Parts: sequence; structure tokens; C-alpha cells
Amino acid sequence: MTAAIIQRREPAWVLILSIVTLGFYLPFWYHGIYGDLERLDGRTPTGHGFWLDFFFVILTFAIYGIWVDYQISQQIAEFEERNGLGPVQDTSIVAVILDAASYFTAFFTNFVTSAIQQDQLNRLADKLETRVLTEAGVTA
Repeated sequence: MTAAIIQRREPAWVLILSIVTLGFYLPFWYHGIYGDLERLDGRTPTGHGFWLDFFFVILTFAIYGIWVDYQISQQIAEFEERNGLGPVQDTSIVAVILDAASYFTAFFTNFVTSAIQQDQLNRLADKLETRVLTEAGVTA
């Protein structure tokens, strides 16, 4: 297990690209996150493939997306806890609140949720990299 499994993306760019493209960047970002989490943890956040979840999000007018974001945050937190990579930062409730608020903010808060989750993944990559270096006897 190495940190290279997780593709680092700048959270600010996730937010900026989401705004500039009016949200059209997000499906590409989610596709990447699904791949990262599947390589890292052996499963996707919901247990379904990206395209099936994407279809459900469209079918439910993004309501299912609230569940997806909750599951992404949960999966990251559970992975950190299970592998002793504390302190664990569980942002699942924040994701639900921001996603629910997105219906009143033209989905802007959903963009913020994605940036927060990307930051969470980057921190996880840092923790994994530190662990690998420590186990190899190299100081960071």
C-alpha cells in the first residue's frame, strides 16, 4: 500500500474548476475519486460502480448524491481508523449538510463538499506516505 494509490488534486482547483465549468467538472472528479478509493480500499463508496451511481444521481435530481458524498467521507474515515492513521477526520455530517444546502445555493456548497473531500484524501495520502517512509526507516 503506497500513497501513490491516491491521486493528489489541489482542493482549490477542484472548487475553481467546478465553479468555472458550472459543475461539469465534478463527474470527472468523482470518477477519479471512485478509482482512488477502489484501489485503496478494494471497494467503491457505495459498493456500486461509478456509472450506476452517476445514473442514480441524475435520476433522483442529485438527492442520491448526498448519500454518495456521505459514503465517500465515511469510507475515508473508516479506512483511517481501521489502519491506525489517526487522528481521524470524519466529514460525513458536514458533507450531508453542505449537499442538502446545495439546493438553495445553486449547488455551490456541493462544490465545497468536493474540495473538502479532496483535502481529506490528500491528507490520507500524506499519512500513508509518512507510514511507508517510517517503515522503510527513512525520516520524512
